[in-house]
Amino acid sequence: MTIRNTAQRWGIVQQSLHWLIVALAFGQLAVGFTFADMPTDDPTRPFLFRVHASIGLTILFVILIRFLWRLINPVATLPDTLPPWQKALARTTHYLLYLILIGMPIVGYLLVNATGEAVPFYTIQLPAVIGPTKSLPHILLPLHAAGAFALIALVVLHAAAALRHELVLKDNTLRRMTFLPFR
Repeated sequence: MTIRNTAQRWGIVQQSLHWLIVALAFGQLAVGFTFADMPTDDPTRPFLFRVHASIGLTILFVILIRFLWRLINPVATLPDTLPPWQKALARTTHYLLYLILIGMPIVGYLLVNATGEAVPFYTIQLPAVIGPTKSLPHILLPLHAAGAFALIALVVLHAAAALRHELVLKDNTLRRMTFLPFR
């Protein structure tokens, strides 16, 4: 296993960042949907809000590190057996995942600012970049929720494609992003 990516396989850094983001995103979605369904007077709501905000910002930092690592490393190529439209779909899905994983925490940060609350990041409070407004939360909250559902749809598409590669095409595409050895 190499640290850096190659044209044939993702390196250990890229793989580790990928699976860390997967774990954080699943946790974030679980906390987010739990938090969203709670009554506003639930005593655990403030704690879940802090957890949700902290995980979201952690995802932002990790995805930016992953994106930068990807920029300075080779990108594992897609199998030559794939038709051009499938390669285009794979690239588009990856870019949309990056866009959502970067955009969601930013929208969440602005949403919290727009409601006049401080943005928690574990044990510290982060500064506001915008002040409270009456109209902006009505735009940002549906955008944030839509982003969560779009993320779920993209993850399902991405996972289904990975499983298709592994189970049907047997081309080792999934194994290139896992710690499993090639066949």
